[in-house]
Parts: sequence; C-alpha cells; structure tokens
Amino acid sequence: MDDKRYDINDDEIRVIAPGSNDSTPHQKGKGRKAPVILLSSLGLLILGGLVWLIIISNSPGEPSPTQSIPPSQTITPKASESNSLPAELDAFCKVVDTTINNSALKIFIPRFATPVLEIGKGVPNDSSIVLAAMAADVRGDNGEIAGAYVLKGNLISKGQAKAGFCSIINGEISIGVAEATPMLEQALETEGYFFRQYPLVVGGQIVENKPKGKALRKALAEYDGATCIIASLDRLSFLDFARTLVDLGVKNAIYLPGGDSPVIFMDNEGDRSVLGNLRSSDYENVNYIIWR
Repeated sequence: MDDKRYDINDDEIRVIAPGSNDSTPHQKGKGRKAPVILLSSLGLLILGGLVWLIIISNSPGEPSPTQSIPPSQTITPKASESNSLPAELDAFCKVVDTTINNSALKIFIPRFATPVLEIGKGVPNDSSIVLAAMAADVRGDNGEIAGAYVLKGNLISKGQAKAGFCSIINGEISIGVAEATPMLEQALETEGYFFRQYPLVVGGQIVENKPKGKALRKALAEYDGATCIIASLDRLSFLDFARTLVDLGVKNAIYLPGGDSPVIFMDNEGDRSVLGNLRSSDYENVNYIIWR
C-alpha cells in the first residue's frame, strides 16, 4: 500500500494529532519544549532563592560555623564582691543532740568563727560571741589561773597543773597531752593563746584521771573534723565521760570546767542561748575560750 500521508498539494492543509506515528513533526515539538522546561526550572530556582533570603533576613542571627556555643552557667559572686557576706557564711554555732551509752550529750560546733581566750566576769555579756565556755581552772586558795596560761602572747600564769593543753596560734587551735610542748613557746612568740587542763582522750584512747566523783561534764574535743565543745546532760565520772567521748568518735579531748558552768552559743538565726549558769564563778580570773 502506498503511504500518501506526506503527499500534500499546494491547496491542502494537513493537521497532525498528538500521538501520531509521524516521527518528524514529533521530534520538532520536543525540541521546542526543552528550552521552556529549562527556563521554568531556572525561574523556580531564582524564586526559591529569593524566599530563602527573605526568611534569613527576618530570623535572629546564628553563630558562624567557627564559633562555639558556651554551656549554660550560674555565676555566684564572691563574698568580697558583695556588700555583706551571704547568710551561709555568717559565724554561728551548730548544736547537735545525741545519746551515747545511755548518756545524753550536747555538741556545740562553731562555724566560720575564730577562737581566742579571754579573762573576766563580763566576757559572757559580749553579744558577738558565737560560742564560749570556761577554759582553765581557777585556784580556790588564791584565785589565780591553774597552770600555764598565755593571753595574746603574754604569760599570765605559769606552772604545770595538768598534762592536757590547748594552744591557739594564728587562729589555729590544737589539743594535746604533753608535760612539755613547743606550743607554749609558739604562743608566746606569735601573740597566741595557751592553757592547760585535764586530758580525757588522746588518739582515740581513754586517759585516766584522779578525780572520781560524778558531775555534769564538759570537754574541748576534736570530733568529726572540727573542734567543738561537748557537754554531758547526765552526771558522769571522768572515766565514764572519757569512754562516752571515745564511743562517740572523738580523737582528742581535754576537760573544761563542768557542773553548772555556762556554755554560751548563738545559732544561725542569731538567737543567743545559755546552757548552765552565767553566775557560776565570781573569781576575777575566770577565763573563757571563745569563738567569734
């Protein structure tokens, strides 16, 4: 059969439908569509770029790739940068009640305070006291302080009435037992403090003493990493008191005047309290270990 599809006279018009098998016209249409598609894609690309620029210009700035984002921090000003010390750094006395071997004890632990020695009846009236208790014994025959006593580098009394001692040198307090100790000389040379008392505990071991009676007892002790005052609320012998301190976990301790001698203390709310009797001694040389 002759294919006369391409035989077109001068006075004829031929319309070729899409999908026709006529390869030549179809290829010409495809060639015209390619630039249109390319231009459309380019237009969409340009439009997308413009939209992205508008979004970026309205968004908050972001760090550049070379910058690092610091972690969240909480900054607490140093005490020196503040007009007043924060409440947790104010000096106060922590009080702990406990029972050891059926004996009730009260533990007074000074916080953020410096120890000193002072002499005089009016000492307990000082409102700046954080913790205070009587220190060295006063002799009943002449009213003098028993044993060596150093106040701000001055030798007030001398002698060795008891083997236990307490020294305060450059604000650091030490408790020990020794008939002769370089701490006495250091206290004299550094305007420090020194007094003697009965030893109760040394290196976690009981020290026996001659007094055998029972009374309310007090001690200056090293306990739980701090120097504190421990008072018994029951009448105990020296030996029972020392054993109770050892069972509590005290490393070193010396005796302080007991009975109704006062312990003055101030809690973290600023409230002042007294355990005992403020008028328990009328001696002029009554003396105290004090934390302020």
